[in-house]
Amino acid sequence: MDCEHARIALTAQVLGILERAERDGLRAHLDQCSSCRCEREELLGVLPLLDTVMPYELDGVPTPDPARAIEAARRAAADRD
Repeated sequence: MDCEHARIALTAQVLGILERAERDGLRAHLDQCSSCRCEREELLGVLPLLDTVMPYELDGVPTPDPARAIEAARRAAADRD
């Protein structure tokens, strides 16, 4: 599994919807790739924020771009430091 595929799988993993076959491949990739391990930690940090969004707040909101969301989370973390 390459990093691009792993990043897509990471999102499914942290949401708990990753298929079993993919899970094993991702685990093997994460064992070897510190960059993707860091990205996984960042995604896990976003999960608690999702619990604060109320469904009615999403009406009319365009589907987010995952790359932009990750970058925004990184900027927010950097601003906190």
